[in-house]
Amino acid sequence: MIKQGEVVTNERGIVMQKEMISMRQAICMITLFLFGNSALMGMGSGMGQDAWIAIVIGAVLGSLISLVYARVIRLFPERNLYDIAQAIFGKIIGKLIIVLMTWYAIHLAALVLRNYSEFIQIVALEETPQLAMMIVMLLITGYMAFSGIEVLSKWVVIAIVLVFMVVLFTVVLSIKQVTLTNILPVMTHDFAAVGSASLKLFAFPFAETVIFLALADSIKKSDNPYKIYLYGIFIGAMILIVTFLRNLMILGVPTLEKAYFPSYTAARIINIGELFSRIEITIFYNLILGGIAKISICLFAAIKGTEILFNIKSNKKIVFFISFIILLVSRYQYNSVMEMIKFIDIYQVYAVPFQIVIPVLVWIGAEIKTRKKRKTT
Repeated sequence: MIKQGEVVTNERGIVMQKEMISMRQAICMITLFLFGNSALMGMGSGMGQDAWIAIVIGAVLGSLISLVYARVIRLFPERNLYDIAQAIFGKIIGKLIIVLMTWYAIHLAALVLRNYSEFIQIVALEETPQLAMMIVMLLITGYMAFSGIEVLSKWVVIAIVLVFMVVLFTVVLSIKQVTLTNILPVMTHDFAAVGSASLKLFAFPFAETVIFLALADSIKKSDNPYKIYLYGIFIGAMILIVTFLRNLMILGVPTLEKAYFPSYTAARIINIGELFSRIEITIFYNLILGGIAKISICLFAAIKGTEILFNIKSNKKIVFFISFIILLVSRYQYNSVMEMIKFIDIYQVYAVPFQIVIPVLVWIGAEIKTRKKRKTT
């Protein structure tokens, strides 16, 4: 068993200090990762008051695919997806998988970064160029990556407590503004529509937890990866459902569906006297915490992939390089906020190879290799 902070030599012959995170920290990371830009963009999916049903189904589907992710970690403990892919498929196919999954981590970070730059510009800093906002966020997430995953995991534990408190705080303060009848009637959409929305929510955000396979070498062998994934997804889904229902009961279906950032829009309505006005400020910073966490985790995954591809001994040397690529992709992938919203429909198809195909192939290969190894011993 490798202890936290122990200096080790990995299978690529690189001497490095092993950074490990606890099971609680891993669960918190998945929870905040799911909260991220999901709470920012809203979870309506055009389903009105039935969206919470789609969220539940999407979470169930996400839990099922997470069992595949967890099984891979169980078969190859304390190793990340990139090393596992090379061990199973060899260098050529293994490196192809590394390239694809590294790109996915970079692109996902860029998508989230653009979500937040649009959000900040629209609600707070209209005259400030988005490029400046992107650079500031990347400086923060780059610092997280430079500090190491242990520092990030400790920060996430603190951040998730703040997220819980703000969500609970806004729910309590919004009691006078809510209209309970906004959640009715239930199941106004047919099963096909609900199923389609569920698949969209499966891809964004629940199956995005595939990114954590790149960080699996920081999970202790003694920790249960099934519990990490299932607990993280369950808690994350509960927060998202509560957030959605709060927004729905405050805004109503028409306003909810039209709002680019429904959580912030709902918070602007909450006003209890002079003492509790401007509640949206707490929501603003709450959402920013989720964004920083998600981008930082994606940045870690991209750095690890690049480190293995180019046999770089210190991932700290490439933090700036990967951050710069994320900045370029984020800056030029959309021309408007409308394009950003429409891309969510494309994303559920685009993400299939990264979220399902590659992990399933790695899982099958891991099962075969493990059984062959058992027969020879």
